[in-house]
Amino acid sequence: MHFSDDVEFSPRRQPFSLYSRCVLPTQVATNEGVFLLVAIIGTIAFATSGVLAAAEAGLDWLGATVLAVVVSIGGGTLRDILIGNFPVTWVRDEWPVVVALCTVVVGLAVLRLPIHIDPRNQLWYLASDAVGLGAFVVLGTSIALESGTSSFIAIFMGVITGVGGGVIRDLFTGRTPMVFVGQVYAVAGLLGAIVYVGLRETSASEPLRVWIPVAVVVILRALAIRFDLHLPRTGSTHPRD
Repeated sequence: MHFSDDVEFSPRRQPFSLYSRCVLPTQVATNEGVFLLVAIIGTIAFATSGVLAAAEAGLDWLGATVLAVVVSIGGGTLRDILIGNFPVTWVRDEWPVVVALCTVVVGLAVLRLPIHIDPRNQLWYLASDAVGLGAFVVLGTSIALESGTSSFIAIFMGVITGVGGGVIRDLFTGRTPMVFVGQVYAVAGLLGAIVYVGLRETSASEPLRVWIPVAVVVILRALAIRFDLHLPRTGSTHPRD
C-alpha cells in the first residue's frame, strides 16, 4: 500500500484506524476505506459463525456473546502479540468488539424468528466462516507487512489471523478444529495470503489487491465443501493388527 509523503503512518497503527479518524487525503482514505470494509465484513462473519456454533452447542446468550466476541478478536490478538503490535487492535480501537456485540444481538434475534433458521444447518456456519477467513487473512497479512515484517512472515501472520478465531471457536464448542482434521482451511488462507502479497507488487488498484485474495479464499473453501476435499492424513488409514 502506498501512502503519500504528507501522511505520517505509524507501523504500530492498524491501516483502518487512520481512516476512522478522517485525517487522510482522498486517495489514501479510499484505500483505508477498503480495509475498513474488509475488517467489518470479517468481524460480522466470524461473529455470526460464533453465534451459530453457540446455538448448536446449546449455549445460553451469555455464552454466545463471549464466544462470538472471542472468535472475532482471537486471531488478530494472537497476531498482534507475535509482531509486537501493542496495544492490540481491539484495545486501541474498540469498534471490533462493538460490531461483534451488535452481530450477536441481531443473530440471536434472527434465530428466534418464525422462519426458524436451524443452527445445525452447516451451510450458514460454513459460509460465514469462509467469509471471515478470507477477510481476516488479507487484513492480517496487510497489517503484518505495514508493521515491518518480511513477506514470508506476513503470510503466516495472515493465516494465523484467519484461523486463530476459528480454532478458539471450535475448541470452546467441543469441535475438532477444522484446521487439524484435513480440511482445506489453512491451505486456503495460505494461498489467499500469497496472492495478496503478490498483488501488492503489481499496478492493480488497492480494491482489486484486497478483494481478489478474499475471493480466492472463499472460493477455495466453497469448492472444498462442495466436493468434500481434504488434505492427506498422516499415518495409515487401516487399523493396526
